[in-house]
Amino acid sequence: MRSQLSVCVLCICLALVGCKKSLSSEEQAQVQALRTELDASKQEVSATELQNAKFSGGLVKALIALRLETLKTNEALIQQRIHAIESGAKVTIETVASKADLERAKMLEEEMMKQELKVSEAEAKANLYSGGLAGTMAVMGAATERNSLAMLRQQYLVAKYGLASPQLGALSPNVSSQTSESSPKAGVPEATPTAADRDLREQILEVTLLKKKYAKQDYQDYVFFDISFNPIGLDKPARAIKGVLIFTDLFGEQKFALNWTIEKPVSVGVAHVEKGSGFRFNQFIESHQWVRNAEQDNMKLKFRVDSIIYQDGTSRAFNE
Repeated sequence: MRSQLSVCVLCICLALVGCKKSLSSEEQAQVQALRTELDASKQEVSATELQNAKFSGGLVKALIALRLETLKTNEALIQQRIHAIESGAKVTIETVASKADLERAKMLEEEMMKQELKVSEAEAKANLYSGGLAGTMAVMGAATERNSLAMLRQQYLVAKYGLASPQLGALSPNVSSQTSESSPKAGVPEATPTAADRDLREQILEVTLLKKKYAKQDYQDYVFFDISFNPIGLDKPARAIKGVLIFTDLFGEQKFALNWTIEKPVSVGVAHVEKGSGFRFNQFIESHQWVRNAEQDNMKLKFRVDSIIYQDGTSRAFNE
């Protein structure tokens, strides 16, 4: 992600050399605020790099490396926004920006203050130990709190300044390695070429949510599902079915989506049930929050089939 954003920033700079415009007082103030944020981000990156150099390996180093990547992404996003304002460039696919949301920024700022207290407490606890298992666990706890603060800061910058919002992927837990999360905007098309084709793909499997569960495993948060797939439109027995599981509200508005593969045989007219599959929960992603907080009765599901492998060896793919 860091390298991609750096390339974007470089391309913008090269394309806009000599094209700076006169900034309004409002734009000058925004650039100044962004430069202050940039200086703070650079200091944070430097401090984290020094901390990262103290470890040669292990989980703590992995946690620090993850935070370092987030901080470097923050730095690149701020630089990108400054270049866009100073050049007067229109926002394009290379410089995708979101609208500033000052109300959300204020909320995130309050969360950052709370998180900073957690970081201080965790680091004070870690400083009480000189080694051993308890000491290692305390250091890991402090690193985890630091990572949460870095992610909160990233979302704060996005909300306050309308920065380009990085895609935050989520991973599936081991129990459901066949699934991977994608946001409705990033990885799941809202419409297929024709309404008829879309309806056909969504009527092959009728989906029922049997159970939803929020759980913690191995220091990670997950949302698990038990789901029934009823093959009401399947023309012959399938060996595997690949597609997108779509979650909507009661009005049919898409709220969340998962790439999903049914890897067990599905017979015509026989419901197939899968239990304990889901995704790693990220509290900073709104779609994740919706899935966790929405009442099960207020959630509707549908499955958009992408391709089918039949038990007789034939296959069928649908056009995207």
